[in-house]
Amino acid sequence: MVKDATITGQRRVRLLIRFRAFVVCTLFVSGLALVADRLPVGEAEPIDLSFVKQFLRNRMASSKSKAACVADMQSGAEIVGPPTPETLAIWEKQYSPSAWSVRFETPAEVINHHVQFVKEGMSDANREAMTTKLDIDYGSGEREKVDIYGEDLPEDAPLFVYIHGGYWQMLEKETSAYPAKPLVDRGIRVMIVGYELCPSVTLDELVNQIRVAGEYMLNYATEHGVRQVALAGHSAGAHLIASMLDQQFKSAVGGEEFALLKDVYLISGVYDVQELRYTTSVNRDNLLGLNDNNVLRLSPLSMSYSHLTGAAAGPRFHVYVAEHDSEVFRTMASSMKNHLESFALPCDLNDMPGLDHFDIVENLSKTDHPLTIAILKGFDKAIDTTEWQ
Repeated sequence: MVKDATITGQRRVRLLIRFRAFVVCTLFVSGLALVADRLPVGEAEPIDLSFVKQFLRNRMASSKSKAACVADMQSGAEIVGPPTPETLAIWEKQYSPSAWSVRFETPAEVINHHVQFVKEGMSDANREAMTTKLDIDYGSGEREKVDIYGEDLPEDAPLFVYIHGGYWQMLEKETSAYPAKPLVDRGIRVMIVGYELCPSVTLDELVNQIRVAGEYMLNYATEHGVRQVALAGHSAGAHLIASMLDQQFKSAVGGEEFALLKDVYLISGVYDVQELRYTTSVNRDNLLGLNDNNVLRLSPLSMSYSHLTGAAAGPRFHVYVAEHDSEVFRTMASSMKNHLESFALPCDLNDMPGLDHFDIVENLSKTDHPLTIAILKGFDKAIDTTEWQ
């Protein structure tokens, strides 16, 4: 009886959330219609209401995400409370990747080198030297666009998709094209995903936005006859991928499209945002919009991935972490590997010696980087990789 009552209560909550979303959307569209009806005939400029579709999609996606929270959450997960000042000081350093590099004397030098390298050293050069298609819309936002490298490859060339890091508030697709050349040179088209940055959106809204980008990615692959897709994300980008791959996303894209995604590379990722919630170095003034209602849902280590098992099995997962990542990043990587394997998902953990949080991806610009080689081998049925054996 208690169990039945709990299930009934959960259903009522889901219905209430969906009804509220329906009412909000209906009132919004009705208001637009009323405004349009009162405009003077012949005097008004044509109104571009293309943003309405995107608003409704994002609004409903957000409602569905919250409604599906019970199904997607790992049972037994508990919210981490505020730390003591001593503990917070430890968290501040642990979640500051530039403080752990041994290549430079100061964290500022690490960041400055990374930005200069990925932009001026590689991304700009790749745009000038390669055949590209830039700023393709997948949503209505200014940053909701993708860049494609290797546009001169066969239409059905395998597809590699990359989502950059930057703690959800820095960097952009224009500075994140450094992985392109080694892959395009071997017949793999590369798509670099851009996205809105916090605090212009909350992390909750950003995850919904990346779901839309993921739908675009797999729709693109289907329309072009692509047989194999690999998806990689660095740091915050790894978090966005792990958060995106929930039951809602798999249901939205459908089984055949989802099956095109063969490999997922999670590189030095953030898989638990609970401690980050209290740090000023990352979440000053709560620019990520974290609270008791979403902090577990936005932490992949608290998510269920049971929907990726069974007859319609999910992709192979590859978790990477650098030797000179902080202990918390290294622990999250190990925990994420174990978490995915707890759902019987294929997953390997790769500890990269001599590297830090930044050059682990800077080296994706090199053909002999172990991670580059692993990505190429993942496409071994779609391209000739005998030279990498």
